Formats: sequence, C-alpha cells, structure tokens
Amino acid sequence: MSEEVDRTAAPAKPAVQPFGEMLLSFAGRLTRLQTEILAGLDVPLTIRQYRILSRVDAGHTSLMALCRLAHRNPPTMSESVNKLVKQGLLTRTMQAADRRTMALALTATGRVAHEAGRLALEKFSSELTSGLDEQVKEDLLNVIHRLYAETEGRLDDD
Repeated sequence: MSEEVDRTAAPAKPAVQPFGEMLLSFAGRLTRLQTEILAGLDVPLTIRQYRILSRVDAGHTSLMALCRLAHRNPPTMSESVNKLVKQGLLTRTMQAADRRTMALALTATGRVAHEAGRLALEKFSSELTSGLDEQVKEDLLNVIHRLYAETEGRLDDD
C-alpha cells in the first residue's frame, strides 16, 4: 500500500548553500524584486534608469561622470541617457564653461519619478529588515560596504 503525500505541509528546509552561492542567490533575488518594484511605479523605471536619475540628482551631471560611476562605455550610457531625455525625465544643456560638454539635469517629472523610486525601494528595504535588531543591521551594513568596495576594486582593474 502506498502512502499519500501531504501536499499542504510546509516544504522541506532547503539544503544549506555555501556562503558565496547564497550571497549571489540573494543578490539576484534582490535585483529581481528591485526590478519589479521600479517597473510598477506610475512612471516605470529600469534599475539602470533609476541609478542614472539618482546619480544626476547627486550632482554627477556629465555623461563621462556617469560612465565612470557605472563602469559603462559612452555609447551605452548615451543610449540610456537619450531614452531618459525622450521620456522627459532628463534635460541636456550646454555648460557655459565648456560648450562641448553637456550637463544633465532632472526635469520636474524626473524628480517625481526618482523620488517615487527612492521611496518605494526604501519602504521595501525597511520591510525586509524590520525583524532585525539594530546591531545586526549595523553589522550587515559594514559587511555589505566592505563587499561593495571589493567589487568596485575589481571593476576598476578591468
């Protein structure tokens, strides 16, 4: 006689993954959730678009500055910026000091879209970490900063 399987029972605990594999899986899951959150905004954004708006808002207003920060080549970044200009989220103006250089700025719509993205992602991260005590959050933040700096160093070596 065969035993029936209880399909309503909680799934078995997944096998423990090695640290590196778990870290990469977690990063992938966060990227997917971030993608979904930004795509669901009134003015849908991609992660790249959100990062560009964030960097321009922070004062990185030249194409070359954006390329350096994102580790992207000028044609790739120019294509992304062009889309944001066409969507009415960014403007391009010539800089008075060097008329060959274009300065980027957020439009009013771009500011609203950026702020909506920032608030949605802030809410998500707050909900994600709400069950952690402050010391654990601080420790995690220190580790994340260290890992981030390490990956930046590897990107700079290319």
